[in-house]
Amino acid sequence: MKIVKILALSALLSAGLAADETLVSNMSQMEHGLSGIQKGFLYNAPELIKAGVSDIQKANALFHNADVTKKYLPKEKRHMTNIAFNASKRIDSASSSLLKALDKREYVKAHQSYSEIVNECTACHAVVRGW
Repeated sequence: MKIVKILALSALLSAGLAADETLVSNMSQMEHGLSGIQKGFLYNAPELIKAGVSDIQKANALFHNADVTKKYLPKEKRHMTNIAFNASKRIDSASSSLLKALDKREYVKAHQSYSEIVNECTACHAVVRGW
């Protein structure tokens, strides 16, 4: 019986670690995307901006489902799932707007969209980290 309990506990811990690894990986990909966008603006390199947006969109896809988003929040913050979920939707909207503005060579608008992405990241982190 002890072995069954140990195996069950190991499975739960492994699942938790896998979720943590997924979140860390996605946050790293989002940070990489933000960095790429910023470098693209600094060096007038639209391709870097587009690659950064792509990284953000791929990583942000993890949070397209409110139930999935909820499982990545700390237990004491899960009642705030909608804040994180809505931030994810606004990141999608701002990243799409950024690409449209970039294609029209409206760089100020594109940069405003980049700022909106950063603001939404901060809004979610405020919930998760209790800022």
